[in-house]
Amino acid sequence: MKKKNKKLTLIAKVIGVISLIITIIFSFMLVKLNMIPNKYLAPLFIVIILIYLIMLFFAFNKKVKSSLKVTSIIIFVLFAVIGGFGTKYLYTTFDFLSILDKDIFQKEKFSVKVLDTSDYNKLEELNDKNLGIYKSTNSEKASDELSKKIEFTKVEYTNLENMFNDLTDGKISGVIMNGSVEKLLKDELSDMEISLKTIYEFKVSIDQVDIVKVVNVANTPFNVYIAGGDGFGSIDAIFNTDVNMVATIDPVNRKVLLTSIPRDYYVNLVLQGEEAYDKLTHAGYYGIEESVKSVEKLLNTDINYYVKVNFSTIEGIVDAIGGVDVYSDYDFYERAFRKYHYTVGYNHLNGEQALAFARERKSFAEGDIQRVKNQQKVVEAIIKKVTSSTALISNYDQILNSISDNMDTNISSKDISKLVKMQLNDMRGWSVESINLTGTGQMGPTYTFPTLNLYTMLPNEDSVNEAQTKIKDYLGK
Repeated sequence: MKKKNKKLTLIAKVIGVISLIITIIFSFMLVKLNMIPNKYLAPLFIVIILIYLIMLFFAFNKKVKSSLKVTSIIIFVLFAVIGGFGTKYLYTTFDFLSILDKDIFQKEKFSVKVLDTSDYNKLEELNDKNLGIYKSTNSEKASDELSKKIEFTKVEYTNLENMFNDLTDGKISGVIMNGSVEKLLKDELSDMEISLKTIYEFKVSIDQVDIVKVVNVANTPFNVYIAGGDGFGSIDAIFNTDVNMVATIDPVNRKVLLTSIPRDYYVNLVLQGEEAYDKLTHAGYYGIEESVKSVEKLLNTDINYYVKVNFSTIEGIVDAIGGVDVYSDYDFYERAFRKYHYTVGYNHLNGEQALAFARERKSFAEGDIQRVKNQQKVVEAIIKKVTSSTALISNYDQILNSISDNMDTNISSKDISKLVKMQLNDMRGWSVESINLTGTGQMGPTYTFPTLNLYTMLPNEDSVNEAQTKIKDYLGK
């Protein structure tokens, strides 16, 4: 009997020490994270310390009965498992926060394309040929970057139709295009019926300016510009913004105002000059700074932070939290994936379904206006699901993994920690209010594409003034 008790004592000691080390590491990381309020940490640590003191007494005291030593071993194993999993989650959190504090340099993707019927299949085959490029902010950088790979004669254009006509007529052998030109070719120049193939892709780094306007996010209202890209893939890419939304957050009264701006809104691109008027979606073509400055001027307010997401982000978040319930004003079939049907009322949607719901506009008489409303509905559904259920805790790991590679923001890790700590300290729900800017459709040239007759939306000044007033109210000004 003594021999058995001696063996149990040794096992209890070893497991107890290992468990204690794991728990200390977990506790240290928990404190360092600075997200858990002291009103939770203090009682937690007191209970842990008391339990360990009692269990270690059982483990190291030879006179304690075997049954108590077995109990201590079970408790030690339980604490080790909890501490191990907890440490894993905390490492995931620290990795995510470290990504937030890294500077993500914006990159614009370019591709070299030739006629689908041409014999060119490799970049090297275009050596010493004429290549066309549409003149834009980063076209010079793109041609310089490509010249490191091959020798070519650059032919610069200010008219897209002329460039593609010259390609068809054989005056140039290929074209250097960015994503915006590709989208225009597909959407606005589809009547040209030109078929191209890609033989090379590359990226150009864009200078980025720090535009953050820091506030104490735990007790001061602030604005966040949400820029939603029109594609999947890398978040560092320059892209047109299909989603343009300002979230005005009042952390004291737990209120959020979502102000949505149609992608085709005709606004001044501030950094391009006083006469530079264009679709808001094209502001993203010049980088996130241009989008922020243009929205600031339109709404006459400061944008404190921005969050840049794309299609991959929305899909990932919605799937990570187990789907969302979104209210649809209409019965319709979406046209992006051509397989989803939405009914009037609440629809439970997975990531792909939520994305298709937010992208659809051709099914509605109001077009982009209704799309903006649907985008707000998806954002509202995500906010409500995360803040009013156990979704954040039970799907914590999946949520962080889904957004770590698909989100760019200038909100610091310290500010994120403050917001989480504030929410955990007071688990009240948040009220969400939405407002939409409206306007009148028109056709005409834009700053980015002055030779094309494109659809834009002339702002309704009453709706703009209403939004400005509402935002000021939320900011307490």
